[in-house]
Amino acid sequence: MATVDPARESMLAAQRGDMDAFRTLLEMFQDRVMRVMSSVLRCDRATAEDLSQEVFLRVHKGLPSFDGQVRFLTWLHTIAMNVAISEYRRRRAKKRDRRTLSIDAPVHGTDDLYITPTGREVDPGEKAHQHEFLARVRECVHQLPDEYREVVVLRDMESLSYEEIATVLNLPIGTVRSRIHRGRSQLQVMLREFMR
Repeated sequence: MATVDPARESMLAAQRGDMDAFRTLLEMFQDRVMRVMSSVLRCDRATAEDLSQEVFLRVHKGLPSFDGQVRFLTWLHTIAMNVAISEYRRRRAKKRDRRTLSIDAPVHGTDDLYITPTGREVDPGEKAHQHEFLARVRECVHQLPDEYREVVVLRDMESLSYEEIATVLNLPIGTVRSRIHRGRSQLQVMLREFMR
């Protein structure tokens, strides 16, 4: 059974040049793209916003040639990951060329990524524990090796299917499954003190 693409109508209208439809796509997916940038690159909010703008510029430029063979969201994530990979490579090249490091330079982080549990009210002590746990989860996700962090973010935070992740990252589905398993296993080890 094929999955309905919630962005299809807006995407088709945007392909015809409807700027309001493109704005709708931007509003639907901007936060999601920013979360991917923040999580994958461990960057601050301003950098994530800049990179998200780059993603949507590429989406706008590529819309006329988008053939709809994959869901719009899968295509969007592919573009986002390509931008993230390019930025990662740019940073790595810049880091290799760096001669000195400043102890006063700001440390980039992703303190703007929040996961808020839905549903029931909890007592303040439990709520504090949840916030501490979520902060620790974010910290642990950022400590994962790149190949595990990418797939865990796309699967567990962005809810992409294994097939979509394989398409986005251009990997065999078996590799995606293996990396997700290994990434989750590493997270379980890192989060052991909260699992008691």
